[in-house]
Amino acid sequence: MQTKNLLRALAAAALILASGNLAGCASAARGDQMVATSVTAAQPGEPGYKAFRIAKVQGGKDTNPVLASQVANTDFDSALENSLKAANYLADDPATAKDEITANLMELKQPLVGLDLSVTSKVRYTATKVDDGAVIYDDTVAATGVGKLGDAIIAVERLRLANEAAIKANIESFLEHLHSALANQLAAQ
Repeated sequence: MQTKNLLRALAAAALILASGNLAGCASAARGDQMVATSVTAAQPGEPGYKAFRIAKVQGGKDTNPVLASQVANTDFDSALENSLKAANYLADDPATAKDEITANLMELKQPLVGLDLSVTSKVRYTATKVDDGAVIYDDTVAATGVGKLGDAIIAVERLRLANEAAIKANIESFLEHLHSALANQLAAQ
C-alpha cells in the first residue's frame, strides 16, 4: 500500500514538473529585438538630424516570471534610443541635443490565450524643443505585433515575441510620423 501511494506521489510530481516545463516561465521583452529597422533615416541638413535625446520613458512594467511577459522601461528606452540612432535622429551628445522625446507606454493589450498571439501597444510620444519647450510632435501611436505558433511552441515565448513586435512596429510608426511632422514644419517656414 505504501509503495502504491509513493508511486502515485512520484507520478503526480513528475506531471507537475512536466507541465511546468511545457508552460515555461515568462521572460521580458528584449530591447535589441524592438529596435526599428525599416524607417526613413534623416539626412544631414534635414530637420531633426542628430537633434534629439530621450528625456523620459515610462509606463513599462517589469516581468514577473510566473505571470505574463512585459516590456520594462529600460528595455523600451534602449530600443527607442537605438532606433533614433539608426534613423539619424539621436544627438551624438545628449547635452548638446536641441530637442527631446518623452515616451509613455500607455497600454500593452495582451491576449489571455491563443495560438497566434496578437499584442497591441499604445504609446504617447512627445517631442519638444529643449530651449523653450515648444512642441514638435505630440500624439499617441498604436501598433500591433503577432507571435505565431510557428515562431515558438511555448505560449509565453510567443507572447514575448508579440510584445517585441508590437513595440518595434510602434517605434517604426512613431519615427515615420516624426519624420513627416518635421518635414511639414520645414515646409511651413
